[in-house]
Amino acid sequence: YGLGLTLGNAEVRLDDMVAAYAMIARGGVAIDTTTLHRATIEPKVGDRVISARTAFFLADILSDNEARAYIFGRGGSLEFPFPVAAKTGTSQAYHDNWAVGFTRDVTVGVWVGNFDRVPMRGTSGVTGAGPIFHEVMMAAVERLGGPRNEGTVLAPTNDVRRDTLCAMFGLAATDACPTRVDEWVPREAQIGRCTWHHATDEGLI
Repeated sequence: YGLGLTLGNAEVRLDDMVAAYAMIARGGVAIDTTTLHRATIEPKVGDRVISARTAFFLADILSDNEARAYIFGRGGSLEFPFPVAAKTGTSQAYHDNWAVGFTRDVTVGVWVGNFDRVPMRGTSGVTGAGPIFHEVMMAAVERLGGPRNEGTVLAPTNDVRRDTLCAMFGLAATDACPTRVDEWVPREAQIGRCTWHHATDEGLI
């Protein structure tokens, strides 16, 4: 697999991937899934796999359009008029590509590739599976009666808080920090004030 193994390019089945994302979408609790071919799903339905806070953090990261903008730009197939947590992936040597994501009510997974394992030509998860994912998600949410009005994919848990951080160093922002970002952090986290930026008579240091 090469170094891409650390990013998840090992082979996995689409139904297993969708079940994992559906677990995150349900706050870390495994749920049953419906497929044409019944597969054994581990862990058992109802088991907590990850903490609710971990699920919230994952959903928040995967739904951050600003975080994706640096690589993908804005307005692509992973942006929606309602909160959606989504991730694309491109397998080693462009054999296939993926797009998987969820809202609070629906989880969608898309696989694009050749059944004979012939590599695709220059297509990635964003250009291959992404547009299909977008259309399926829009149709699924519409079938369920339209999107909810929540501002986040998952509701924030009681053990997180919103802080303004220095965008460059991740410390609590001060008046001297030139760029700031509001982020969710663990409620018990002790985040020191940014000591990298200083306002002086000669300007910002």
